[in-house]
Amino acid sequence: MSRGEQLPLEIDSPARAPRLPHRLRLMQPTLERALFDDPDFFFEPWWPGTRMAVFLEAGHLRLQTEHLGDPLGVFPELADLARSFVSDGIVVDGTLLVLDSNGRPDADLLRRRLQGRQKHSGHAAFVASDLLYRHAIALTAQPYSARREQMRDVVRDGDWCVGSRGVRGEGWTLANAVARMGIEAVSARRLDARYHHGPAGDAWFRLPVAETPAADTRPLLALIQRLPL
Repeated sequence: MSRGEQLPLEIDSPARAPRLPHRLRLMQPTLERALFDDPDFFFEPWWPGTRMAVFLEAGHLRLQTEHLGDPLGVFPELADLARSFVSDGIVVDGTLLVLDSNGRPDADLLRRRLQGRQKHSGHAAFVASDLLYRHAIALTAQPYSARREQMRDVVRDGDWCVGSRGVRGEGWTLANAVARMGIEAVSARRLDARYHHGPAGDAWFRLPVAETPAADTRPLLALIQRLPL
């Protein structure tokens, strides 16, 4: 090095902590396939609600739905949803429900709340079905079975938030059970599939339950917790 030449200045800058995306394009199921049994699929009830993603970052809760810019304006009780998760830096995909005074999902109450009517009717609840980020790291390239296993460590079941339950391989068995409760469809997720932003292809199906009988009462949300994992 010649005289007068300066050494390059090295500055140690702290690594930036990973951040969650502001919004996500949620996976959309493939519709209208006939019921089936398959050990490579996980089957769950299709609850009468609307899709919602929960973002929890540095203790700050954000919600994304298909119908509302800011769900907290219509569902202020969801502000307490952060207490239902034991980790930070997460994104959880699931279903927003509104429960009646008996704790049963009510599609009519949900519709009225989404329209801004009867703001305080019923109580909002959330069924978590997929974990997309953990510690602000994307899990979407992992198979659903791995994402689901980690989701069980993240979600704390309570009165207004539960992790989804279902059965592996037995689509017809689950469909017959939920049909008696008036539920019109079941979810079928391929256990080895990654998360698709947009159309799911063969990774996720919404399967109609044939000849759904009229139910005298709707199922309690607590039913989810009695289904086998």
